Amino acid sequence: MTTLQISKSVSLLNLILPKESVVKVSKALKNAGAKGVFQISARGSILNDGGFLQKMFPPPAPEQILLQALVPNNLIDKVIDSSVRAGNLEKVGAGAVFTIGCNDAHTSSNFPSNISDEDGHSSEGKAEMEAICCICEKGIADDIAKAALQNGAPGPTVTFGEGGGVRDKIPLLRITKGPEKEFVWCVVDKSEADDVFAEMARAGRITEPGRGFMYSIPVSSGLINVSSTISSSAHGANMEQIISAIDEIKGGKDWRSSADESKSKALKTTYLENLVGLYCVVPRDQYSTVYDAILEAGAPGVSTNFGVMIDAEDSEDGQHQNEEWALVYTSVGPSNVESVRESVQKDIEKLGIDRFAFYTLPIPRALTYLGG
Repeated sequence: MTTLQISKSVSLLNLILPKESVVKVSKALKNAGAKGVFQISARGSILNDGGFLQKMFPPPAPEQILLQALVPNNLIDKVIDSSVRAGNLEKVGAGAVFTIGCNDAHTSSNFPSNISDEDGHSSEGKAEMEAICCICEKGIADDIAKAALQNGAPGPTVTFGEGGGVRDKIPLLRITKGPEKEFVWCVVDKSEADDVFAEMARAGRITEPGRGFMYSIPVSSGLINVSSTISSSAHGANMEQIISAIDEIKGGKDWRSSADESKSKALKTTYLENLVGLYCVVPRDQYSTVYDAILEAGAPGVSTNFGVMIDAEDSEDGQHQNEEWALVYTSVGPSNVESVRESVQKDIEKLGIDRFAFYTLPIPRALTYLGG
């Protein structure tokens, strides 16, 4: 097999932006040294704090863009600062930027990346936030996002894609259960994560057969200013801005939960613990090979998001710019990561694909139907 560039000093940069600021922020990322910026279409989630009629007829969900890139840790601060300035992300409702420390990243020589074998400084540190993702059947995401919003999560983001598991190997079940999925993402303070996770799981009925899969990932750093509410009142500030101002006055968010400390919303269930998320980025034309290879390697499930690589210019004529790519991923036990990755890499290289990357993220807890 081809020898890949391997680094354990890489973070996954994530930006949630309104569509109008994407071009400016993308340019800032490139100038700051980020490469391989993956753009995924998404929609936001908001609550209406207006009157009865406004709540009965809510406005359309705001269009959003999710940007992701693998960034060496020695560049991450510079890249974050540039994106915050370009997108005015310190303003309420302007968007979000957050980073997740990767366990490792493996990239082929032709993948658009500036990752090298040299280890830079580690991203290890106390994670004060968690990213929560819920993968569900199409049509359920709005209920899950609403539950997250009502429990304090700032503006959950919904992306779209495909997903499946070992059941998909049975042809008849492909007819009865479609592969379309919705992915609900939110980032919350660690102190709020248990309650938000639990309410999202209840709303999506994740512990029931065939309902979906949820997991959380520790966030290394972040600035979350995604819109959560819309107001039709004549007041100068909406509820979101008022709460943000109180947070600043109080010096944190502890005041929000002090009145409800005795009421735990945590689920009484069995979690899957200490899994590893294995992610593979490939041109979209080859994603089905990766999808099938992951299942054949023994992984219990697989999910896919689609987007464009906005800076994949690896030829003189720039023919790969804005090319469609796929992010294909699964979660497995730590002892199975290497075997699944090697199996997928073999299948990729059989097709002569020379532009791909793998990276892994820690998944401290996950939730799905466990049978019985």
